[in-house]
Amino acid sequence: MAQNRAYINKETLAFICSQIGVSVSFLAQKTRYKEEQIRSWLDETNDDLPTFTQAKSIAKVLRIPFAGLYMRKENVPIRRLPSFRNLRTLQNRVTLDDSLLNIAIAELIRYHNFLSSSESDLGISSIPPLLPIISDSASVIDYATTIRTFYDIKLADQLRLKSPRQFYLYVRQKIENKGIFIHCFTGVDVEIARGISIYNEATPIIGINDKDRYPAKTFSMIHELVHIIKRQSTLCNEMYASFTSSREEVFCNAVAGEVLVPEASLHTYLTANNITGFNLDNIEKAAKRFNISKEVIIRRLFDTKKLTKDEYDTFANEILHRFLQERENEKIARQEGHGKPIIRSISREAIDKCSPSICKILLIGYNEGYFSRQEVSGFLGIKERYIPEFFSEVVRW
Repeated sequence: MAQNRAYINKETLAFICSQIGVSVSFLAQKTRYKEEQIRSWLDETNDDLPTFTQAKSIAKVLRIPFAGLYMRKENVPIRRLPSFRNLRTLQNRVTLDDSLLNIAIAELIRYHNFLSSSESDLGISSIPPLLPIISDSASVIDYATTIRTFYDIKLADQLRLKSPRQFYLYVRQKIENKGIFIHCFTGVDVEIARGISIYNEATPIIGINDKDRYPAKTFSMIHELVHIIKRQSTLCNEMYASFTSSREEVFCNAVAGEVLVPEASLHTYLTANNITGFNLDNIEKAAKRFNISKEVIIRRLFDTKKLTKDEYDTFANEILHRFLQERENEKIARQEGHGKPIIRSISREAIDKCSPSICKILLIGYNEGYFSRQEVSGFLGIKERYIPEFFSEVVRW
């Protein structure tokens, strides 16, 4: 029985792959179709066409609507990705296919475009981006102090908040209040990219890896903010632990560390708690106090000359070892049927991923009848039954 072919616009498919930067080998790997097949579907001179199932698989990998493959390329709302400074440190990788990262970047830009068009349709004025003016010769402390003041990130609030998640949401909202779009990208390992900055005068964008832990997300957010203030579009993956990155990365890491754990505040904390020597117990307590990670605490102790490089390396290795051991123990416990159940909050996951501005526009649009529950569900990628809970979370934040 002959299979029904999907009469897609081959020129459009080739255009999308070219604009985003997606390789044939990547599509073959993700769809499990042969490279020769995919090349034939991209070749306008070839009569071979995919089946509906095959075409839908391609659209899913590219994260575009299936109907988009039938459009004329001029009508496809995809533009070539901006130029980035690649500041990543990629070990043991001679060549790297960044197709998945490019797809994530394109999706990040589409989320921002969705926000802009929705605000326009609903008659809502967007917040113009505001950036502090800082001298190129400003010190790490000058940068950090300016960021805390300009974005109203108060140490008292940081110490008052009850969890790293709350602090992450707090910092994200403070930065978005100045017109910088912050959204999580998905599907990319943190070793490949932790943060993305896309600078232009009208729409500065910060992308954070959704797979990261809350303290790491907060650190990456401040790190990428420094790049935005410097008017840079960058790809980054090594944050607080890096000693081998470029000068820009070292500087951005230092600023992020000083913003999150000011040297004076760290000194006050250590003095008040009579801490003169360090172990994993008091390092963990300090991390909880500042709502950041143990990795940031030991880096700040090293940066402020309270730990030697050897001591820092020892703590870093022990923290990593314990983390990996705990994760393995949890995995074994679940396999044996006596591990702690993983309780997910779908609505909170959507909140954590989505830009606060998008959350707000979805709420306003839904209340005004501009978006249906089904449309909100499709946009967020969650089932309709979670939408009321999602909006309840949005109202609280």
